[in-house]
Amino acid sequence: MISDTYNFQGSWQIEHQCPQCGAPVVLDETDHLLACSYCRTKLYLVPQGRFRYRLPPPEGMAKEILYVPYWRYRGLSFSIQGGDVTYRVIDMNLLAAGIKSLPSSLGLRPQVLKLKFIAPATEGRFAKVRKTLQNLTEGLLQSKPSDSLQFMIGDAASLIYAPFYRENRTLFDAILRHPVMPWDETYAADLLEKDHPADWQVRFVSTLCPECGWDLQGGKDALVLLCRNCRTAWNCPGSSLEKVDFSVMKGGVGPVVYLPFWRMKSRIEGVRLQSCADLIRLANMPRVVTPSQEGAPLYFWAPAFKVNPALFLRWTRQMTAYQPADELRETFGEASVHPVTLSLAEAVDSIPLAIANLMMDKRKMMQLLPDLRITLEDSLLVYQPFHVRRSELIHEKMGLVIGRQALAFGAEL
Repeated sequence: MISDTYNFQGSWQIEHQCPQCGAPVVLDETDHLLACSYCRTKLYLVPQGRFRYRLPPPEGMAKEILYVPYWRYRGLSFSIQGGDVTYRVIDMNLLAAGIKSLPSSLGLRPQVLKLKFIAPATEGRFAKVRKTLQNLTEGLLQSKPSDSLQFMIGDAASLIYAPFYRENRTLFDAILRHPVMPWDETYAADLLEKDHPADWQVRFVSTLCPECGWDLQGGKDALVLLCRNCRTAWNCPGSSLEKVDFSVMKGGVGPVVYLPFWRMKSRIEGVRLQSCADLIRLANMPRVVTPSQEGAPLYFWAPAFKVNPALFLRWTRQMTAYQPADELRETFGEASVHPVTLSLAEAVDSIPLAIANLMMDKRKMMQLLPDLRITLEDSLLVYQPFHVRRSELIHEKMGLVIGRQALAFGAEL
């Protein structure tokens, strides 16, 4: 397996005001929760579609600002060719407008300047998005051989609008105040068309438990919030909180941290893979198939948190092969819980990758994977106990090990 990193840029920051008291709040790009240190308000951030930010122009600028869109994309890219899996971390920003003479990326500016959410009161003109995210990601993958299979997992995409202005038939970068290109009337339709729907505004959802009114808990980048009072879990896929089914694997003795995993039961068309016995045969495991395994449903497993690609591949394979079936319960006690940062939809996207990683017949694998049809039938968020050992966390039954630094790196993806 081979890995590389495509222009890793770290997390960017966003300036905002607390909707409750108006105090300044600084968010990381990966945050889903706004927590105000002044009034103690905690709210869940809900964009309409994708998050849209802007780089603010210098204060006091009297020019009409023309905002140009750029895609910001982060995620894990996996490629399968000839039975080998390669992967890389992709972190990029690329021009989304259809004007080739504009800068192709934002450069370092978002790393040294703080972004702002676009609000209905934001003045200026917002150029149309002409390049879809699919166009850009396909362009990145064109360098791969045509007979390879591509998978994108854990991806996060947003739009960032950079400020420009027009003066003396020249388009200027509003931040650097440098000329960018001569003004051309053929671009006027794109740059002067005011594209600024009201539904770009980010909405804020209360983080009180809908069932008992208790404060929900979760890290600032958490997709799932927990109520320790009534033992429920919640996410916010739309305009309100929705309950998430979860269970907790029974832990052992000593300090424990619970890490979340998605357990998925799927209907797969294109290969026989419905029972544990089917998996044993497909992966050519050194086990004797028993009658109970013929009837035991097959579950695919994937981390419910972002982690480096090597660990993601290893854990999806090991946990799916192991098929954890320990005693489940509904409480963590007082143990620490790692936040859910990878959605169920992204975990489902990883199932073909898990199949490829498990199949022993690599030639057959390359023939089967393009035609697989996967339908999710059932899912459960399962928290697995990892024992704390200095700088590592260890799952004693399965032998899974992760360093705390690897968890910290995943938080930046």
